[in-house]
Amino acid sequence: MGILSGLGWALRGMASAVDGAMDHRDVWGENWWGGGYPTIAGVIVNDERVSQLASVQSVRQGLSSAMSSLPVSVFRKGANGAREALPQHPISRLLGCRPNARQTPAEFIGELAWHVSYYRNGYCRIIPGDPGGDDYAAGALEILHPRRFAKLERGADGHLYYTFNPPRTIVQGAQIATETYRDDEIWHIRGNPLQEEGLLGEPIWATARQVFARAIAVHEYGDIWFANNGQSGGLIKHPGTFKDKADRDQFLDNWRSMGTGRNRHRDRLLTHGVDYTPIKVTNAEAQLLETEKASDIDVFGLWSYPPHLGGRLDRATFSNIEQQSLNFVVYCLAPLAIAIEQGAERDFLDANSNDELFIEFNFAGLLRGDLLNRYRAYLIGRQGEWLSANDIRRFENMSPRADEGGDDYKNPMTKSGKPGEGDGADGNDGDGSDNEEKPSKD
Repeated sequence: MGILSGLGWALRGMASAVDGAMDHRDVWGENWWGGGYPTIAGVIVNDERVSQLASVQSVRQGLSSAMSSLPVSVFRKGANGAREALPQHPISRLLGCRPNARQTPAEFIGELAWHVSYYRNGYCRIIPGDPGGDDYAAGALEILHPRRFAKLERGADGHLYYTFNPPRTIVQGAQIATETYRDDEIWHIRGNPLQEEGLLGEPIWATARQVFARAIAVHEYGDIWFANNGQSGGLIKHPGTFKDKADRDQFLDNWRSMGTGRNRHRDRLLTHGVDYTPIKVTNAEAQLLETEKASDIDVFGLWSYPPHLGGRLDRATFSNIEQQSLNFVVYCLAPLAIAIEQGAERDFLDANSNDELFIEFNFAGLLRGDLLNRYRAYLIGRQGEWLSANDIRRFENMSPRADEGGDDYKNPMTKSGKPGEGDGADGNDGDGSDNEEKPSKD
């Protein structure tokens, strides 16, 4: 019955969307958009219901916070693999300093990253820069929430046209006006998988609706169980008959009202020879907690999100948490960062004909690990002669050395492995004495 009722709700919603005048319905209501996706679990899966899951909110907080903390800049490729950061480049300033007049880079990148990851579509309105300046294609970027997206059409001129509904904060009863932008006025980042036409990403709750349906059903079961005072109902045995259906319903309503709310711990009186037998199904028997954990881990897996970051520490140990954190960067954040980087290169570095410029997020801060292991890595790089003292100091946000040796890549270690000593090539052992043989006291 759950499947059929859910399907009926969705069909009624779609029917209402094509029948009747537009101004007689709430265009933001679920019925206007079809209500959601019916599932085997008998629950409707849509944006609003999925976003209420604690596991989804945990992923959103962790993913958005991590992405918003990453520095981003334009770089120039040099000879022999050299690279030069360009912090004053217009696109570096746009993404890393001032995306628009109202948002900080952290707000902008964090929200955009979640849109690409959750809705699999990130939209920004491109506000042109000064034609006589060096602002490239964009002077500012304003996020358009994916919930506002209405349709995508290909025009006779070959361009794509994006239509967006007005924000939900529109005054009730005001004139509804949509906004349409040409593809060169919109920065659109798509996430995989794409829809069949390849122009839009498929929202995650559409491609994984059965996973979210199980999670919603499990948590709804727990909520209803607590709403019923932790009881699973029971059997009421009535020795006689009721006068009619209304009399029976009134009896049941009175019985239930005496066991809920402030009455849930009070005594109840059985009359008319009624006998009550509770159905005892404990949460331990139903394995509610284990099922909740399993459903949460399934949700985390959709983003390659480590369960320990979402508070699921059952399988977390001191030895594997660091590896899980590394996996979070490599498999969860890095693909998202690459999507934003390549989208910005495609749309904002169009004059980069020789591909010498590229955009990159800096993950060094998230990969630093603990202090001892970080210093060990620096020591290996210093001895291997691919890190200078100033390189290491920059990684640690320290000022470069004032002396000339700060940028020297030569291994400063002696043959004995003791720093600060000579190598013996000049006859000096590094302790201030020469190598001349000393006469024995004998």
